[in-house]
Amino acid sequence: MRARCERASQDAAERATPAVGESPSEMIQARAMLEGSVVMLASARVTPQHLERVRTTLESMRQDGRSGRTQIENDRRFHMAIAEMTGNSVLVRLVGELFDGRHSPISSRMSERTEDSQAWKAAFAEHEAIYRALEARDPQAAVAAMLHHLSASHARWTQESALPAAD
Repeated sequence: MRARCERASQDAAERATPAVGESPSEMIQARAMLEGSVVMLASARVTPQHLERVRTTLESMRQDGRSGRTQIENDRRFHMAIAEMTGNSVLVRLVGELFDGRHSPISSRMSERTEDSQAWKAAFAEHEAIYRALEARDPQAAVAAMLHHLSASHARWTQESALPAAD
């Protein structure tokens, strides 16, 4: 019995998030798997009210981009609004938890290094493509746009700083 309790405690410790946070690459991979399915379901359940909410987040993102303000909260609202279209509270919670994983120490450090106005402009265009696919109620286009967005986000997020060319 004691061995089983010790093993359970060890298993729990292994599952716990390390102090620096989970791997940003694994987080984005999990987001892609989950949000690809979420946007597919959302495209089947979209209503004019849902579209208005997503459009409002895009407009806030556009205004914040023009003003030089951070767009992370609008980005989160955009992804959450899509998750809410599914009508599934578990999916909403999971999308939120995975999105919030970007606040781990390692993810935050990477974000500081890679999130600039150009990155946000690109993300905005990707969000618009997702919105257009939802508006068209096209699940294949919605999934493709979401996966493209998350893949491009990952590429922007993990880009290495430019190193001087070797002689």
